[in-house]
Amino acid sequence: MDLAAPQEEEYGTFEQAERDIRKHAMAHGYALTKKKSAFDKRTPPTIRRVDYRCAKGGIKRGEGVKRVTGTRMTECPFEVRLHRSEYSTWKVIVKDPFHNHEASEPSAFSQYRQPTEEQKAQVRSLHASGVSPRFIVASLLEEHPHSLVSLRDVYNEIARVKKERLGDLTPIEVLVMELRDDEMDWAFHYTTDEDGHVNFFFFAPNDAIELARQSPDVIFIDATYRTNRYNMPLIHFMAVTGIGKTVSIAMCFVASESEPMYRRAVSMFRQLIIGSVKIEVFLTDDDTSLKNALSAFYPSTPQLLCIWHINKNVETKVNKVWRVNTMSDEDNAANKEKRLDFLAKWQQASLKDLGYSSMAAY
Repeated sequence: MDLAAPQEEEYGTFEQAERDIRKHAMAHGYALTKKKSAFDKRTPPTIRRVDYRCAKGGIKRGEGVKRVTGTRMTECPFEVRLHRSEYSTWKVIVKDPFHNHEASEPSAFSQYRQPTEEQKAQVRSLHASGVSPRFIVASLLEEHPHSLVSLRDVYNEIARVKKERLGDLTPIEVLVMELRDDEMDWAFHYTTDEDGHVNFFFFAPNDAIELARQSPDVIFIDATYRTNRYNMPLIHFMAVTGIGKTVSIAMCFVASESEPMYRRAVSMFRQLIIGSVKIEVFLTDDDTSLKNALSAFYPSTPQLLCIWHINKNVETKVNKVWRVNTMSDEDNAANKEKRLDFLAKWQQASLKDLGYSSMAAY
């Protein structure tokens, strides 16, 4: 790449001329930015000339101040213009052919990394399908091997999609609108505090409600934390189908892990999801507030600790008893063996000893 100026040629249309000088700049280690346009004194005004400067030709900012800032600007003098002739053709005129910097790879300039309209549509489609940004980039590069689109460009496009989607509304307002309009049909309920902030949001698709009423025997209830930008705990309701598959039924964002919030979530689950259908057993993570809330609405329904949580608790205890971070390699190896031996025996005996024989599939 040699930073060469484009040839002073003549083109039939402005679009052809601009496309060629930009393509030339990309191939020779620089990029062009529009500097200004001149118009004829007509009604309506007609473009007579467009000036372009090197993308590094801007004025450095922050010189003379103590704060250290980064900039790509070098006050490069290079300038080229497109001039419309009296015959309505467009001629390339190099006003200043010199640069004061080294050539750069195309990826150094954001304008060369901009996704095309086709690529933007692909980003939006994949994002709507739940594909993560890094896999979106991989998909773009697979279909467009010469594309310079980066992970940051994909994030920027996703941010634009979100901004367009929200408009002047809050995310919660948009969520409510979309749940109301979605063809899938949703059951949902939310409340706000005195400041207007949402402090409770319960939602479930109608298909999942039908599935829950068909398979009400075993209901899992678990909570996850720090999984959203508002840091609200998420209560997850799941059911087990007749073929032993666990399926998601409903979710509920709550302001806190307090018993009143759990009571509200269980109440909505009963009101919007399960109705009067009998539940054989609840499996929980042994949270006292959740257990109290369940007892208030389902006093005669057994509550068992989820096997997964039991196993995680046992594994944590085993790791504490037989540590493998001692100074002795011999002790570490022995403790590893003891861990494996105990956990193998636990797997064989735990279900029967804890009365979970009928729950083995879950």
